[in-house]
Parts: sequence; structure tokens; C-alpha cells
Amino acid sequence: MSDDFVLQRISASKREKLGSIESRRIRRAGRIPAVVYGHELEPAHISVDDHDLRDLIKNRERVFEIDVDGKVEETILRDLQWDTFGTYILHVDLVRINASERVTVEVPVTLRGTSPGALDGGVLEQPLHTLELDCLAHSIPDSLPVRINSLEIGDAIHVSDIEVPRGAKIHNEPEQVVVHVLPPQGVPEPGAEEGEGPDAPEVIGESESEEATEE
Repeated sequence: MSDDFVLQRISASKREKLGSIESRRIRRAGRIPAVVYGHELEPAHISVDDHDLRDLIKNRERVFEIDVDGKVEETILRDLQWDTFGTYILHVDLVRINASERVTVEVPVTLRGTSPGALDGGVLEQPLHTLELDCLAHSIPDSLPVRINSLEIGDAIHVSDIEVPRGAKIHNEPEQVVVHVLPPQGVPEPGAEEGEGPDAPEVIGESESEEATEE
């Protein structure tokens, strides 16, 4: 993103009353209760238009401006609370920032391509679905793409293998596995031949034959 970036802006209104009853009234009016905090200032209880907020979410805007009665602040979307079915937004938390300052956020990992090992019957597992990224607030990526086109059975991609935007840094431990391909379930370990090992079935008559030989 260039340095002449422009933030989206939505209007907000102060909330004079708090509580669950008032929050329900606000939501029935097509607005979402919100709290803005950070920068060592008192938390501000506001409400934003439901449609405006959904547009920002749809466009994956995480950093934007809010205009509260003419006072404009730069904020980052920190948390969304949804109803049980994930249909309605119940509440939103915003954090005051400077769009050119560094922030630490959780960024989703997106797998790209098809793993040859998975096509051969291997089990593709993704232990890490998000990574903790330190970057400029106005440069937060929508996701971190990870290409798995070369992953064979037994291969893994670690945090240290992930490419990040210029100037960004991942806080997760470098040796953590992001995605790997495991052998198919039920496949014996290499070198474990059928009929060998402690659980191999006993051959009928084998003990009697050995006893006869000893006699």
C-alpha cells in the first residue's frame, strides 16, 4: 500500500445510556453498539450504522476512521460479537490508533494450490489457521497465502517458511508447523512387514514342531 493511503470513514453517535435493554433498542433502530478505547484515553461508548459497518467488513477494511459529532479518530477493528447463528452483529470493539503506527494483529492463513501428497492419500492438516503479525496499521494484509503445490507425504511448512509483507514480522515461534501432510491412517510404518512384531499371529503347530525337534 502506498503512503498516500485514504481511510474509509463512517459516522458514529455517542451513547448516553448503557445496558442490555438500551443495546437492544439501538440494534432495533439499525445501529450497532460499540466501544472505542486505547491511547490512554477514556473508553467512548458509541453506536454505528449497521449497514456502514457491514460494508467495511465485506470490503475487509480493518482500519478506518470514525466521525463522532465532528471529531474524527483513526481506529482498528479489534473484535466483533455475533449472535448465536452468526447472522447479526451484537457489538463491536474499536481501538484508537495512528494509521502509520505498528500494530499486532491476527491474520488468517490461506492455503493455495493442491498438495500432491494429499492426492496420493495423505492427510492434509493445518495446525495454524492464523498468525500473529506485527506490521504498519495501514498495511495489514487480508491474509497470508501459503502455497502447498509441492507438499508430499511427510512434508511440512513452518512459520519460518512464510513470506510476509515488507517490514512485517511474525511473532509465532519459527519452528511451529503451519500445514503438513501426514501418512494415510492405517498405513504401517516403513520396515514393519506383515506377520512381524509382538502382535503377529501365532502359527499353529509351530510350538509343537519346535518341541519335537528338541526331543
